[in-house]
Amino acid sequence: MGVIIILFILGIWVLVDPKIEELLNVKSTQLIKIEQILGIVLNDTWNKIRYKYVKWFRWLILLSLIIPNPMLITFLTLFICIFIYELPVFKLKHKARLKILSVRYQFPIYLRQIQVLLQNNTVVKSIELSLDYVPIVLYQDIKYLHEKIKVDPLNMDHYINCMKQYDLPEIQRSMKWLYRYQNFGYQDANHQFNRMLVSTSKWLRKSRIEKKNESIQVYQWMGMLPLVGVTFVFISAMMSVVISLFERG
Repeated sequence: MGVIIILFILGIWVLVDPKIEELLNVKSTQLIKIEQILGIVLNDTWNKIRYKYVKWFRWLILLSLIIPNPMLITFLTLFICIFIYELPVFKLKHKARLKILSVRYQFPIYLRQIQVLLQNNTVVKSIELSLDYVPIVLYQDIKYLHEKIKVDPLNMDHYINCMKQYDLPEIQRSMKWLYRYQNFGYQDANHQFNRMLVSTSKWLRKSRIEKKNESIQVYQWMGMLPLVGVTFVFISAMMSVVISLFERG
């Protein structure tokens, strides 16, 4: 009876494939966010390609016809299908996370360069001069910002929207400071400049500490590998002893 139910569900699944593929034409907000962070554009058929692999692996469920435990095969097949479908998203999420970490680490260093240039230049000119030294991970965003404020330096939206996709409040705060420095009086600008110096120092110190802690955590996990290996060998040896005792009994 269980096999019949499983085959019925598989048949229904095959029949609704066109409807499923139609729903997959719409990108999720999560994918749109990842596109913005990585600066890529996923093909409209990207979700369909992911689902194509699912359609191949779902036929593993037919093993339930020849293996005594059909429900186990069903659950394993569903798990494999979900894993195959979500794996590309996991990879993109990982790349996006690494880029955000890199931006968070590099931006305060870049902001230091801007602060030096601001002593003798306007914000627009300072950003223009910094393009030769800006870190690669920030280059496209800073270049786009420069193009916008060069045409319309009074528009605050250009500053606020710069690197907004990373959801880093420190960057948003710094951009507002740059806007005030560019468009307000000398006294207020000088005050904002001093606040930027203090904030950047704290941010840079925090980023370096986090970078160091991440490196330490990697070495800690590497140090755990021998312990895991010894534990595995010990468990294997104990299982061999238990099995030999049952065979003697």
